Amino acid sequence: MRGLFVIIGGGMKSHELLHEVFQTHNPKHIADQMGLSVSMVYKWAEPPEQGSGATNPLDRVASLVDAADDTRMVERICAHANGFFIRNP
Repeated sequence: MRGLFVIIGGGMKSHELLHEVFQTHNPKHIADQMGLSVSMVYKWAEPPEQGSGATNPLDRVASLVDAADDTRMVERICAHANGFFIRNP
C-alpha cells in the first residue's frame, strides 16, 4: 500500500486534483459545508514543497491507509461515492 497518496489516476498528484476540483466547485462553499476556513481549503491545493503546513485530506487518508495497511477506509469512501474499490493485480 505504500505510496498510495503520491499519484492519483494518470499521474496527477493529490494537490493538482484538488486544484482542478476547485476550478469547477466553489472552495468557499466547500469550506462552509465542512466548517473550515476558505484559506485552509485553498492550502490543500498547494504543492507540499510550498510548506503550507496543511496536509490535504487525500494525502491524510492515504497515510492512514498506509499506516493501518487496511483498504477498508478506501472501500468506504468508494461506497460513499456510489462506487467500489478494486485492487490492482
